[in-house]
Amino acid sequence: MTKSRKIRVGLIMAEYFGAIGTGYGGYGMLARHYVAKYIPNDEIEVEVLLCRQEGKFRHPFAKKHLVDGIPVYQPPSAFWCRQWLDHQNYDVYCGIEISNDIIKYEKPWRKRRLIHWIQDPRPWREWQEINTVSLFREPCYWNSRLYDLVNRFFQNQKIRFISQGYFLNDCAKELYRLNFDTEIQYVPNPVEIDDCFDIENHPKKNQIIFLGRIESVKRGWLFCEIAKRMPEYEFYVIGQTLQGKEKMKAILVPYQSLSNLHFTGHLEGEEKNRLLKDSKILVNTSIHEALPVSFLESLSYGTLLVSCRDPEGLTSKFGVYVGQVLGDGFDKVGLFVDGIRKIISNEEQRKETARRAIAYIKEIHSIKCFQDTMRTIVKEEAQKHRKA
Repeated sequence: MTKSRKIRVGLIMAEYFGAIGTGYGGYGMLARHYVAKYIPNDEIEVEVLLCRQEGKFRHPFAKKHLVDGIPVYQPPSAFWCRQWLDHQNYDVYCGIEISNDIIKYEKPWRKRRLIHWIQDPRPWREWQEINTVSLFREPCYWNSRLYDLVNRFFQNQKIRFISQGYFLNDCAKELYRLNFDTEIQYVPNPVEIDDCFDIENHPKKNQIIFLGRIESVKRGWLFCEIAKRMPEYEFYVIGQTLQGKEKMKAILVPYQSLSNLHFTGHLEGEEKNRLLKDSKILVNTSIHEALPVSFLESLSYGTLLVSCRDPEGLTSKFGVYVGQVLGDGFDKVGLFVDGIRKIISNEEQRKETARRAIAYIKEIHSIKCFQDTMRTIVKEEAQKHRKA
């Protein structure tokens, strides 16, 4: 592969973490700050393909942007998209839980291979749980066409499944109608680890954080209720509302006067990391989660978890799992309060658990491991395409 042209990877995304007016979701963060940043090298180049803008961009030319040095395209529409993709001549596509159907415009006789990274597959039973929230409904983005598209690649043996968590594999098989014995390779999400952070000597504060989108599925109002019941501790909400801003604002207005509750808005870099380093606990109140990057970021600084979700058993290992909480959740606020008190009241146990959390993240979620694994997968799939 080193003697031929570079392997061209088309990274299929619906958003790109704030770039070109897109949202700040976890998939976009993973794409921009990890895949596009760490996978390219002398053999591999990555380009990002965003959703087509029907009705707004109807001409035969793609719109190209450079974001952090990576080409990011808004592809042309329908008829021209097929020709444009053929001209781009990608060796392999990579999708992070496919939410963009651009690959349907691949010419059938030249269909490239697809690396499908399972992140948060939601079969209908998961949506039934999400829909028990009544205070502010989560928009349902169930999309049978996309799921059928993934299945078509599967039937044609043109897809490779990788997954950020073993616990997600059965959901993916159900959603995409895969065979029970379908091979799915474990590729954990990476996290940037601050090797200079000294958990032994860094003075953690009695403060608790919420990190993520402030939207229905996250049920941020429960975090506010917890802060209301625990005035002796400082609580920080890190994130912003992307959908239904006015409705969410009305829900959170009664909590604005709490002196121990702070809304920081969206934070990145050192500002966010400072709060992660200083805090003892990350609280997650979501009715649904896969394995959020916020868990990994927090654990990398020895910040423990209190959550009603227990992905890959991380909450139980490194914090307090309060059990499943359906609906709006107000009747279960006490479980979160008890979990926080349990951690803070036993300082020696908290420190020991924090040490184990950091060691776990360094072993499983390092950038180096991610780079080596993903580059190998990309090369293997590109080789299959070039031999076809």
